[in-house]
Amino acid sequence: MEIIERLSAGDPEKKKYYIKLFLDTLEPELVNLKNADVSAEQEPIRAILHKLKSQVQTIGARDAHAAMADQEQRIKGGGRIDQSELDETCRLLSDLIENLQELLK
Repeated sequence: MEIIERLSAGDPEKKKYYIKLFLDTLEPELVNLKNADVSAEQEPIRAILHKLKSQVQTIGARDAHAAMADQEQRIKGGGRIDQSELDETCRLLSDLIENLQELLK
């Protein structure tokens, strides 16, 4: 969350603003990932992972970023991910979202 601190320069209102910006991206895409069908074409999953990957990297969520980067590259290379991998990525994102929501309180 270091980036949020730097962007807000200690201003609580700016901090809330940036947290909300991240949440506005993360929350709907988490829903999309949870609804994704790993047995179908995985390109839509790859596109979501690609979009979210830079967001979670910016926030500093290294585990989520590493998981997404690995999964994105595997799909891009013609491979597939399974449901347990997608579930773990969704769990990491859910935890990140919860942490961001806590910062808004």
